[in-house]
Amino acid sequence: MFSAEDEYYMRVALGQARRGLGHVAPNPAVGCVLVKDGCILAVAHTADGGRPHAEALALQQADGASKGATAYVSLEPCAHQGKTGPCALALIDAGVKRVVIACIDPDPRVSGRGVQMLENAGIEVLCGVLEEEALNLNKGFIFKVTRNRPFVTLKLALSADKKIAVREGSRTQISGALAGRYTQFLRSQHDAILIGIGTALVDNPVLISRVKGHLHVMPRVILDAALEIPMGSNLVQSIADAPVFIIHDVDDVDKTVDLKAAGCTLIRENPRNLEKVLALLTERGVTRLLVEGGARVAQSFLEAGLVDECQLIYAPVKLGPGGVAAFPDTDIEVYGMKLKKTRVLGEDLLEIYGAAD
Repeated sequence: MFSAEDEYYMRVALGQARRGLGHVAPNPAVGCVLVKDGCILAVAHTADGGRPHAEALALQQADGASKGATAYVSLEPCAHQGKTGPCALALIDAGVKRVVIACIDPDPRVSGRGVQMLENAGIEVLCGVLEEEALNLNKGFIFKVTRNRPFVTLKLALSADKKIAVREGSRTQISGALAGRYTQFLRSQHDAILIGIGTALVDNPVLISRVKGHLHVMPRVILDAALEIPMGSNLVQSIADAPVFIIHDVDDVDKTVDLKAAGCTLIRENPRNLEKVLALLTERGVTRLLVEGGARVAQSFLEAGLVDECQLIYAPVKLGPGGVAAFPDTDIEVYGMKLKKTRVLGEDLLEIYGAAD
């Protein structure tokens, strides 16, 4: 069992870790808190790009005062030599007397070895404090290690009668302003965003995360089998702001040359082979993928069983029988999803579903 004090400081560490979501891939988002004599010496999270790690930054902040301290870490400290030294060794060298860990690192280079290194050095180690919350926070990293694919979140804006557009080929604004701001926040916590060519042609989106005071650059991924994306599209024209990955399956040499010259990354693969697409994105460092549509792409991911979380934003309007259905079946539960929580966003309602246990 762990104490209320351990839980409190671990919550601080988890709060720090969340600040790294969308910025540290392919590394995990980790938070570290150093506590001594009932006072917090330092708080840190893994830096953008994945280095330095949270433990190293916290020890740096403590500036030599960490001897005899307790370190609260949201993920097992690494025990292998990478581009930087092992964090477990850094904690040992700093003289901490106790390390409290939320969850074990699933990476086979680390799993259990960090704990063993600390214990061999005579440091008291406590594992499993707020473990479920820590595992949930780093589900993208865990999926990368255990399934060779990103954690996939499907987000759709729907009318009250579960339509996403007034008619086929029509761009339709459904959600309100607060829901729009929430969508920007959601984007900021993911490593990449994906749409189909239909959405790219109809909506001509930019798909940039625009959270005030929060710079977040992530690849925009387009499933575009026949390379239909126009050179003048907002996605191609905004290549200087964020990368564009195009998954295609044609030998259009001229279009390929033009898109590459514009700065796009072209990936030759059948866009319908979603498992392969996800594996290829994982190779490029994506651990958390946000799928924003449209209907065909949403249905494809759902039918393939590749949606891990579904966020549906319902607006209090009806688009009628001529509207485009978000998915053929009436209820998202048909695809093995279970309602986890709801939240009011102004006049809209957010429903968050997870894969059924």
